[in-house]
This record gives sequence, C-alpha cells and structure tokens, in this order.
Amino acid sequence: MILYIILYKLQRCIGKFVTIIIRPACWRLNGLHGMTIKKNLLIAATLFTTSSAMAGDFSVGAGAVFNESPYKGYNENTTAVPLISYEGDNFYVRQTTGGWILWKDSKNEISLTASWMPLHFDPDDNDDHQMKHLDERKASAFLGGAYYRHESWGSLKFAVSGDAMDESGGVVGEISYFRPIRMDRLTLIPSLGVFYSDESYNDYYYGVSGSESRRSGLDEYTAGDSWTPYVGLAAKYQLTQNLFLNASAVYTVLPDDVKNSPMIDRDDSFALMTGITWRF
Repeated sequence: MILYIILYKLQRCIGKFVTIIIRPACWRLNGLHGMTIKKNLLIAATLFTTSSAMAGDFSVGAGAVFNESPYKGYNENTTAVPLISYEGDNFYVRQTTGGWILWKDSKNEISLTASWMPLHFDPDDNDDHQMKHLDERKASAFLGGAYYRHESWGSLKFAVSGDAMDESGGVVGEISYFRPIRMDRLTLIPSLGVFYSDESYNDYYYGVSGSESRRSGLDEYTAGDSWTPYVGLAAKYQLTQNLFLNASAVYTVLPDDVKNSPMIDRDDSFALMTGITWRF
C-alpha cells in the first residue's frame, strides 16, 4: 500500500519535473521565503548523499524539488536547489547537514552535527485568509550528534539535535534504517524511519496562540510531542566517471499532534528531489 502511494505521487510529479528540466528559466528560485519545506525533504536530501559516498568524495550539482506543504494555503511547490556533498576522514557535508567525525571504523561512525532545519511559515506568502493573520515561523539551525551502525544487512542511524537559534527551543531526533543496493552503474537506497519532535518544536510550527486565534478566527491549539514515520527511496545512476543522475522520494504520515492543528489540511506529505551532480 505504501509503495502504491509513492508510485501514485511520483506519477503526479513527472509532468512538473519535465517542465522544469525543459524550461529551467521557469524555476521559482524563491528559496526559504517562497516555500515551506518539511522534514521529509531533509530525508530526501540526506539520501542523495549516502548512495555511494566514500572518503574523499566531493560533488556539486543542481536539482529540482517537488514538495507538498503541510500548511493550509500553500500549493504544491517546485523549486530549484543546489546539490552539495563532501565525505572526508574527519568532516562531511550532506546537503543541509555538516558533521565533525569523532570516531569512525568499518562499522561505526559517531559525529557532532550542525543542520539547517528549513521548515518555516510566512503568512505573507499564504493564500488562505485566516492563515495570513498568523505569526511567522522561522527556519533555524540545529546542533546535535549522530551515530551510524553499518552491517551487511544495512545501516542504522540514530540522531538527536536541539534548536541552536532558539526559534522554537525544540529538540528533534531520528531513528532510521537504509540499505544501499548496488547494480553496476545504478545504486538504489530504500529506507524507513521515524522522526521525533518535542512539544516546543511542534507547538512553535503548528500551534495557534490565543492572540492568533482572535485575529485569524482559527481555533486555539497547543501541540504535543510526536513521532512521524516515513519511507523513502533514493537512486543514483552513473552516466560517466564523474557525472551522476540522482533522484530521491520520501513519503511521510503526519502524526495526530500535527494534522489536528487548524494550520494543517492534510494527513500525509510527499517530497521528490531530482538532479545531476559532478564528482571531483
């Protein structure tokens, strides 16, 4: 059933991405001001950089992202994004996350991390009359740590981080499993996992205060902590020795404390990232 949903979402996205690839001048380079990016987009970006990364790898490129915002008043968004990754012996950059490796061997990796969490809400960009009367929710940087365990049957990831800019003052975490499947020039990475968000994080991004309720007419709402399950699939195809095609899709089921918010009008969310990268 989950696979069917992902394939259905992919089918809806193909037309949008064909338009973007053929007509790049029409890309909406709105950045963080023009779209709302969910955590599943972070997963898609991370999967981009784990498909065949080795020490010393450095790649740059460009891609496009299709993302379904959880907020009312936002349409499905498609935008251009840069693709950057670096894997060193002591340091890595995996799209929106940088890490300093404290310990690494053939099966284990422990690192300190700094990540950009781009989830945000801008009432000026929203089409819903009530949502326009809410306060802005800003993106933020998170500091934390991550542990990877690599086995023949796949890899496990455990991560936790806190809001370093104190926008939400929240804490988030992730437990996930992924397994690279290499087939000559093609590498596939199926994954599944769960995100944890504490009360402070959820209430900042999905809660509605008393003053906001009076201005907007939306019900007052206080969000609790939550666990958000997801499934994903990434693919990397080697065109030449240095040139790669990439794609990554992630489907998430929104937890009750998120989808019960009057700011939200959906039960799930989907993100698709495609692009081309050059490995140095």
